Amino acid sequence: MILLYPYWRGGVNEFSFLLMIGGGLGLWRVSRQRELQWLDGAILTILCALIGARLGYVLINLAYFREVPEEILQFWLGGLSAPGALIGGLLGIGVASLLFRVSYLRMSDRLYPLLPPLAVSCWLGCWLAGCAYGAVAQPGWLGVPAPDEAGWMTWRVPVQPLAALSLIVFYALMEALIPIPRPSGWLSSLALAWLTLVNLVASLFRADPIPVWNHFRIDTWVYLGLELLFLSCFTILHFTAHRHSRGKQANV
Repeated sequence: MILLYPYWRGGVNEFSFLLMIGGGLGLWRVSRQRELQWLDGAILTILCALIGARLGYVLINLAYFREVPEEILQFWLGGLSAPGALIGGLLGIGVASLLFRVSYLRMSDRLYPLLPPLAVSCWLGCWLAGCAYGAVAQPGWLGVPAPDEAGWMTWRVPVQPLAALSLIVFYALMEALIPIPRPSGWLSSLALAWLTLVNLVASLFRADPIPVWNHFRIDTWVYLGLELLFLSCFTILHFTAHRHSRGKQANV
């Protein structure tokens, strides 16, 4: 499930501070479920997401790290990847489900409370730190003053605050309106599908440097694949539950 945001190489204080707040809030939300039962799984998932974020950044910039391999483990210099964090978080959920002997889908729902605060805090951290910045735009409603990685201020598409706002609104409505009970995996797959969609759209307006393949950024392609995965999972769970519910009503 989870976490971190796009490609970051600088702004340690701002990004780390907001990430710490988001992680703490997410762990607090998880801890409110059944007397800390899932807190260890949440911590494990965050650690796996951080490892995946660093590994993803290294793989994307492999040409650079081949020249300076000693920097691979020097994560404090900066360099985290959002797609890597998502994949690492998914693997972390798998490990937690094995340790707790709980199905993967059920564990992903139990750890869902981590996602909203971490996702929002990472996008806001990127905004303050000058990473994942948008393309240059004209002053006005489409452009706002924003820094890049070097700290230069110019008018840019406000990718980071718009992404954070879209996540806040969606998750608030989802938690307020979605009925209970629901099938295992339904909540987390919907939440992840929306997160990936936001990241996918945001990647089309970003201007920070990253390798390109077939005219699109590498992260755009990864988000597209993850979006198909999460959306397919949600669709299957939704229609399976709907069919099961109709079958019950027919039997009655």
